[in-house]
Amino acid sequence: MNAMTIMTRCRAARSDIERIQQRIDQRRELLDGMNAPLGDPNGGSRPTGDRDKIGRILADIDQLEREMEARREAENAEKVAAVSLVEMVPDTEGKVLYDYYVKGWDTTEIARKEKYTAGYVRKTKRSGEKLLEMLGPERVAAVLPGWYIKEKGESGA
Repeated sequence: MNAMTIMTRCRAARSDIERIQQRIDQRRELLDGMNAPLGDPNGGSRPTGDRDKIGRILADIDQLEREMEARREAENAEKVAAVSLVEMVPDTEGKVLYDYYVKGWDTTEIARKEKYTAGYVRKTKRSGEKLLEMLGPERVAAVLPGWYIKEKGESGA
């Protein structure tokens, strides 16, 4: 596993989690619509939802919640690793990489907040990325927890 894979995953974590949450919300909304009992013409009410469909949706929600929790745990491991990785490059490159990959800022925002030009930030970011790409897999593995390496492996799954 290489350093840039970890940095990229770290940056993508927020949108991954938001996407999973959106899928959960959609299923819950669908479930709410299915559970609404329709009025019985004889004065009572009875649920008309298909129990098999409801069970499948509940199972989907449960699976997605587990997926989201696993992604949050992975995000935490990636952030800790990213902090260690940016410490392996010069300070300016490390600061830019941290702001971009961990904080999720774009290069324009980094330039504005750090009082750099956007071009300088892009150049510094590229320079830092090249330095991270030179780190060997053993150095990257050293900053990751064992469970993360075992789960994600070399394949980058």
